[in-house]
Amino acid sequence: MPESIAFVMCTEGGGQLEQESLLMVKSFREFAGSFQYAQIYSFQVREGNDVSQETIDKLTAMDVKHQKVVLNTKYPNYPLANKPLLCAYAEQVIDADILVFLDSDLVFFSEPQEFRLHPDYDVGIRPEHHKMIGSKGAADPNENYWMWLYGIAGVKALDRFVTTTVDQQRIRAFWNSGVVAVRRKSGIFTAWKNTIEQLLPEGAGITKENWYYEQSALSATICALTSPERVFNFTVGYNYPIHSHNAMPLTERLGSFEEIVCIHDHLFRPRKERYRERTWLKTLKWLNSFNFSTPKYQWLCNYLHEHNPKPTFVQQTFEAVMFSPVVKQILMSRG
Repeated sequence: MPESIAFVMCTEGGGQLEQESLLMVKSFREFAGSFQYAQIYSFQVREGNDVSQETIDKLTAMDVKHQKVVLNTKYPNYPLANKPLLCAYAEQVIDADILVFLDSDLVFFSEPQEFRLHPDYDVGIRPEHHKMIGSKGAADPNENYWMWLYGIAGVKALDRFVTTTVDQQRIRAFWNSGVVAVRRKSGIFTAWKNTIEQLLPEGAGITKENWYYEQSALSATICALTSPERVFNFTVGYNYPIHSHNAMPLTERLGSFEEIVCIHDHLFRPRKERYRERTWLKTLKWLNSFNFSTPKYQWLCNYLHEHNPKPTFVQQTFEAVMFSPVVKQILMSRG
């Protein structure tokens, strides 16, 4: 009998966050193949970030079970704690053999077959994209942090390393928490919660220093509870960092949404760009050696055109110039 799988996500109120959740679910229902009708659970886990009734109705229409369960009471100003707190809760209350946590800012383009973990594996995950707070080992300035973290999580073996997907740095095992599949009986999600609660003092807010604590806490927890052969590294099409596409080595770079299972990016987040273009349009238009003519590429562009704010006159003018073939080539060559 096939193992049961359930999907878990956070949804919070406020403009782009709700839009991200709706796009993720819409793409999943559209392109996830045999998972298309799998059960998705959405949770709001912080007080004061209520999801609009309109969004709840849209999620319900796509057969998503949404609940408000206030779990993050210790760190209301550290939203990244939502993940481990929610995942631990899901591990206790959702009856499924495999739980898959999905960041809300994902977009799916094909069936995520690797979520069906082989019995040999307890967790499926991708390495982090960049080194950031990672450590290369004893001489690294971040090494003290990792030794402290390993002590908290109970890591005994200090020889677990990964290679980051974009900047290709060999560092202590540091995985990205945007897409995580675990065998529920392994207890990884509950242990993740315990690690983050020891790592962060109650009431902590988000800072530059602790921004990646939840990911590093997950990484240390996995190292503490599993042997290397029990961790499955999803292939390159999973949790694909589309915003870093042009910086990826050719061995890791994919050239079409037809080859990608899911991308990870903030397509609804306003960011201050060098010029005045819209971030999501720049992300999708400035992809090197990418097929812009596929139906899935057009599907995403059409969705974003419809659900993002309409361009101002200034944006329209800049974008018409910037994305003309000659200007686009010049600007892309400058990074």
